[in-house]
Amino acid sequence: MGSVRFVVAFGAALGCQTGAAQSSSADAAAPPYRVECGSDAAGCPVDLAIYIGWRVFQAQCATCHAADARGSSFAPDLTERMHGMEQREFFAALDKGYLGPRSTMPPRGRDPGVAPYYDELWAYLVARREGVLPD
Repeated sequence: MGSVRFVVAFGAALGCQTGAAQSSSADAAAPPYRVECGSDAAGCPVDLAIYIGWRVFQAQCATCHAADARGSSFAPDLTERMHGMEQREFFAALDKGYLGPRSTMPPRGRDPGVAPYYDELWAYLVARREGVLPD
């Protein structure tokens, strides 16, 4: 698993704001992230939401789901698990946790290292699921 490299671009160039994963009803169909990858770029500038989501994921989730979210022998590949998943379902899974036949995930709704960052985790994992982030 290669390390994921991110170039964080702040400010008006990407139009990012704190809490950038939040969207209005006017752009409900728009992706919850912004990534700008060019063929000649050494990295891909991402919005603040993805960067925060990546940091939280690495600190809280990567131990089980792997650094690239593609899973391990005891935790699922989230890029596959999240296909067709709605944001509210994702948030519910984080709140309730998961108790399955082969793996468990504790509820994260009261975890101060996770609970404040649901939107950012969603943005990061949707971008990872859709393949717009480099490996």
